Amino acid sequence: MWKIRRHKSVALLLVSVFIFSVFMMSGCGSGSEAEQASTWTLVNPEGVQQVQEIQLNTPPSTLEGKTVALRWNIKENGDNFLDRIAELLEENVKDVKVIKLYEEIPETVGYGPSRMGPEVIDKVVALKPDLIIGSQAD
Repeated sequence: MWKIRRHKSVALLLVSVFIFSVFMMSGCGSGSEAEQASTWTLVNPEGVQQVQEIQLNTPPSTLEGKTVALRWNIKENGDNFLDRIAELLEENVKDVKVIKLYEEIPETVGYGPSRMGPEVIDKVVALKPDLIIGSQAD
């Protein structure tokens, strides 16, 4: 018997809250005379896309005699991966010069546009690498 009364009490409470909320939303309890007209502006959520064509560099046919720069983004074990890449390149490719940017130019370590500003990019360009290999290491 107690369970039935409790269910009826909860149902009555829910109905009264619903009626009160409908009453307040209709403006009857707020004292407003009439509802104001509203205007809507339709906005395209996709945004504007400006596609610009860029000319891609052709990849080198061989790494022999080339300068390869290795860039680390500071993620865990990325430097270990690049160290192994450097070892393999030096073992298997003739006359390859490997530059570890994370040792030569420590400012390159990290990710995001704030880490690779124009002055850092100029330092990398001054080394004249033919190819840059980056490690994501996530």
